[in-house]
Amino acid sequence: MSWIPMAVAAWEKMSSSSKILTWLYSRPYRQVIENEITLAKLGKDDVVLNIGCGAVPFTALYIAKLAGSRVYALDIDPCAAGYAEKCVKKAGLEDRITVMHADGAQDFRHNFTASIVALQAAPKNRILEVMQKKSRPGARFIFRLASSPYKDHYDCLQTKIRPEAETFQPMRTFDRSVLYQNKGPAVSVHPAFNPATADPSLLATKAA
Repeated sequence: MSWIPMAVAAWEKMSSSSKILTWLYSRPYRQVIENEITLAKLGKDDVVLNIGCGAVPFTALYIAKLAGSRVYALDIDPCAAGYAEKCVKKAGLEDRITVMHADGAQDFRHNFTASIVALQAAPKNRILEVMQKKSRPGARFIFRLASSPYKDHYDCLQTKIRPEAETFQPMRTFDRSVLYQNKGPAVSVHPAFNPATADPSLLATKAA
């Protein structure tokens, strides 16, 4: 793995310990999230899956605040998921955001109308495949794509499926967010996720 994602993950974990550092870390991403809300036309009726939320779940926080959507924030790193859960509690958004320690490339146990896949999430091809199979028609999927100088540092999405639209982003590591949509027939999906009855192993593992 490239040193850049590892360094970013470490910086996120350190930043999550302080409300000020969390705010400073999240602030540059506000415009990114606003662009993605417009791109996918997210609103209060959406259930958004945030894959690769990290220790500072800025995507989930901004989606909940700016779009009013219900968000499930996933991270494969149990430590990051634990820190993210604490951030959500500090922000007072537990009623709108549920943090889960889970692998975004695996089957999803809850319905969703849209998803945002983080730059560091991998493997993106597998994530897109699972989302296409398990979501309802009309579901929207946003992927953040690495800019040219950083393509060797992050997993790349390689698919013949053409995106519906894209928006350019003011970031150094990724310069575009692309939108895909499920246009297929209806598929069987799991019942809506309920944290009260979920397998405890799927919920965020507390950070030490």
